[in-house]
Amino acid sequence: MCWRDYWISIILIFILFPCGCVSVPETIRDIQDLKQDHLYYISPQGAERDLISPDLQKRMDASYNSLYFAPWHQEKPLCQLETVAKEFRKYKKYLGYGENRRRHGRAWIKNLAENARLSEYPNSGIRAVTVTVADLRVLPTHRPHFYDVRSSSRGYPFDSLQRSSVAANTPLYISHVSRDRAWYLVETPYAPGWMSVKDVAFVDDRFVKEWESGKYIVIVKDRIPVYTEDDLYLFRAPLGSIFPKVEDTESGIEILVAVADSNRKAVIKRSTVRKEAATTKPLRLTTLNIARLSNELINEAYGWGGLYQNRDCSAMIRDLFAPFGLWLPRHSADQAKEGGTFIDLRNLSPEEKELMIMKYGIPYLTLLWKKGHIMLYIGHHQGKVLVFHNMWGVPTRDLLGRKGRKIVGHAAITTLHPGSEFINVDFPEDVLSHGVAGMIILAHPLSAEPFGFF
Repeated sequence: MCWRDYWISIILIFILFPCGCVSVPETIRDIQDLKQDHLYYISPQGAERDLISPDLQKRMDASYNSLYFAPWHQEKPLCQLETVAKEFRKYKKYLGYGENRRRHGRAWIKNLAENARLSEYPNSGIRAVTVTVADLRVLPTHRPHFYDVRSSSRGYPFDSLQRSSVAANTPLYISHVSRDRAWYLVETPYAPGWMSVKDVAFVDDRFVKEWESGKYIVIVKDRIPVYTEDDLYLFRAPLGSIFPKVEDTESGIEILVAVADSNRKAVIKRSTVRKEAATTKPLRLTTLNIARLSNELINEAYGWGGLYQNRDCSAMIRDLFAPFGLWLPRHSADQAKEGGTFIDLRNLSPEEKELMIMKYGIPYLTLLWKKGHIMLYIGHHQGKVLVFHNMWGVPTRDLLGRKGRKIVGHAAITTLHPGSEFINVDFPEDVLSHGVAGMIILAHPLSAEPFGFF
C-alpha cells in the first residue's frame, strides 16, 4: 500500500467511525431482511396443481432411472484414458498447497501418478455400489489441494481434488484399480473419479435384478439415519437418495439397502424409514412440493464438492429435483447447458435481466446461471427477483477499491444483490445480477416436452 492510500484509509476511519470501533453484521442484509421460508413466498392459489402432466413426469422419471442405473449396464469405461491422464498433468503444473499450508513438492504428484498406474488403464470392469456416503476424488488421495491458501475463494474449503459426494447405495462401474489396491477409478451416474475401496462393494446379476425392481422410494428429509433390520447403523441418507421399495408398513416404509460382506461383495438387507422421511418416486411436481423440499435445505452449510457431506450450489439443485424424477448433471455449467431451455441474458444490463427473469421465468422451475454458480428462481418480492442458492460468500470492495469477501457459507433466499451493502458502487461487476448469463426453464408446464431429456 502506498503512503497516500494509507493516510486516506486512516482519515476515512476517523470520519466514518468516530467511536473507534467497527461492527460487522454476522449475516448479509438480504438474509436478515428476507424471511427464510419458501412457503411465505408462494401463492396458495395453484400451489398444489401439477406443473407438468402426470404422463410427462412418468416419462421423465423413467429417463432418470435409466441414467441412474446406467453404470450397471455398460460394458466398458466411458471415460477415456486421456481424460484421466489430463488431471495428473494439470496438477503437475499447479502443485498447490496441502492441508498444512505448505507447497506440494514434485514428489507428491509423481507418487500419485505411479500409484495410479495409468499405463495399464483400464485394468478392471466390475459393477459395484457405494455402501456409505462416499467422496469422489479427482486424484487417488484423501489429502487436499489448494491453489492459494491465502485466498477465500482458492484456499480452504476449496479442495480442488474434491469432485463430489456420492450417496450411499449409488450404482458404480469400476474401470481401474490403483497399484496399492486402496483406490478404484469409478464411473458414477453423473461423474467419474477415484473412490476409496472401503466405500464400495461388488454387485452381480442377481443383485442388480433384485435391486432394479421398478419400485423406488426417495428420501425427502435430509440426513436420515438408516439401519439394518437388526438395528445396525449404516449411514445417513441425504435428501434425494433412492432405494428399492418393498412395502408400506405400520412403522414406516420398508426398503432394500446394500452392505458389504467380508469379501466386499454387496449383500441386500432390509431397512425401514419413517413415512414422513420418504415417498414413492416420483413425488408430484408442484410448486408446494418443491417449496417444502427447499425448506429442508435452508441454512444447510456450504460444502464444496460435497465436502463433509454438505452441498455446493449445483449439488443442492440436483438433489432438490431428484425426488421428482427430474435429472440434472452434477456441475453448474452442465446444468445450464443440459438442464432445459436456455435463455441467454449476457447482452442485457442487470436491470434488463431482472425484468426478463420476472417476465419469462417460472418460479421454482427456472434456474439462473452465472459462471461457477447456479441458483433457483423462486419468484419476486417487492419488485426484486428472489433466488434460492447455496453460496460461499459475496465479493466486497472497500472505499479504496480493494477486494474482499463476506462469507455466507450456507443455503439461503436472497435477491440478485446479496451483500450489496458491502460493495462499493463504483464496481458494479461485483453485484451478482451483473454476472447472470442465462436462465434455464427446466420444463414447460403442461404445454411442451422438457428439453434435455428426450
